[in-house]
Amino acid sequence: MEQTAKPALRLLSEEQIRFIHDRSLSILSRAGVRVESPGALDILLAADGVRVAPGSPDGGTRVVFDGSVVEWALQAAPPTVQVYDRRGEEAFRVGEDRTRFGVGVTNLYYQDPATDELAPFARDHVAFSTRLAQDLPNFDMVSTIGVLQDYPPETADLYASLELIANTTKPVILLISADDLFEPALDLLESLHPGLSEKPFLVPYLNPVTPLTINKSTAEKLIATVRRGLPVVYQNYSMAGMSTPITGAGTLTLLNAELLAGLVLAQLIRPGTPVILGSLPSFFDMKSLQDFFDPHSMLLNLACAEVMAHYRIPHAGISGCGLGWTADLAAAGQLWTTHLMSLMGKCGMAPFVGGTLGSKAFSPLLTVYSDDVIGQAVRMAAGFRIRDEELDLGTVAEQGPGGSFLTSSLTMRSFRDAYYESELMPRIGLEAWEKKGRPRFEDLLRDRTRDLLRGQRPLDDHDELIARGEAFIEGFR
Repeated sequence: MEQTAKPALRLLSEEQIRFIHDRSLSILSRAGVRVESPGALDILLAADGVRVAPGSPDGGTRVVFDGSVVEWALQAAPPTVQVYDRRGEEAFRVGEDRTRFGVGVTNLYYQDPATDELAPFARDHVAFSTRLAQDLPNFDMVSTIGVLQDYPPETADLYASLELIANTTKPVILLISADDLFEPALDLLESLHPGLSEKPFLVPYLNPVTPLTINKSTAEKLIATVRRGLPVVYQNYSMAGMSTPITGAGTLTLLNAELLAGLVLAQLIRPGTPVILGSLPSFFDMKSLQDFFDPHSMLLNLACAEVMAHYRIPHAGISGCGLGWTADLAAAGQLWTTHLMSLMGKCGMAPFVGGTLGSKAFSPLLTVYSDDVIGQAVRMAAGFRIRDEELDLGTVAEQGPGGSFLTSSLTMRSFRDAYYESELMPRIGLEAWEKKGRPRFEDLLRDRTRDLLRGQRPLDDHDELIARGEAFIEGFR
């Protein structure tokens, strides 16, 4: 006998998944989706099973879908997406791998790890935040970390993208805020890495507009991405009670319908396009006018992942960040809960770790803490093996009652990786804690984060990539 005992979460039954799917098809066939890009509209209407909605009040831009074209798209899309690193090595496969985690999201501010003071996000912040993600072992990718405030909008996204590529070899999830810079950013990165689509380490990230709108920007970015042969993350964002029904089932079904519409468009552009689908299901507080992640957001994240697994479509979901004002108790609790649930469920990617204050500020402090949480959560989700070699029955028989396993051959072979070693939290008892002056974990975390930032070294090809990239951007201007 050889088995691994692994914890697992399951939320939806097969019957419930079919219910969500059938009602999603009903939304697509009755309400349909508004498509704001003429090019995307032409692609959709050229297909069997897509047509202008009867009585469309908005100039014929609202289309409805037959179930047959959705089923065709589900069959056409690949069940896994192979993602590479910048060196051309295989990094991970979304769709058949465990949850993979990434640093980033388009923050507007940088939160100083020593003081928690906020500063407008600048180019230097991208550089050393990306290097921090490069050095932390439990992050599998780096997403666009911030929106530059020290460069004009005409070039800010290009310089941010350049700093991402020059400071990490890990896969990159690329978010471009300026619509007219999306293709120039891809041109820039392809100029630095010709043949990018052959072993893609770059995955553009796109958002439709909820409810039920494929906006012009998203549609045209999707067309450009697919035609370049790159995989894409297509993820929607809800505010339950405002942009989606206030109930969990209503939000899940509407968001799923939007994802299916995006999948159809991607497959019609080029059948077999690798697409990673998912949702960011938040809520809307009518008193404070704030959007936020609720415990039900975590359940909806699991549910979306299970629906995608049923479809055999790779998934990207929430990352457990946003709650909290720094690396505080509120942020820590949400991180632990989200990461464990993702790993024990069917979630594919959690690409946006490190944000505080409603995901408006990037916190190196929270990022370093998150790396430790992810390491422990991955170990927990991996479970443990059950087989004769694990039992040490020979030593049990030899030592008998009151014996010791300290010197057994199994202990000698296994003690180095038998348990998790934290880089942040030393194992000291009361006496040692008193002797060290009663240290606080928050102070140890700040010291560790400052040490990591001070100890950074640029990659071997950093200067060459920066020089070539800046020359490209100057030529673009």
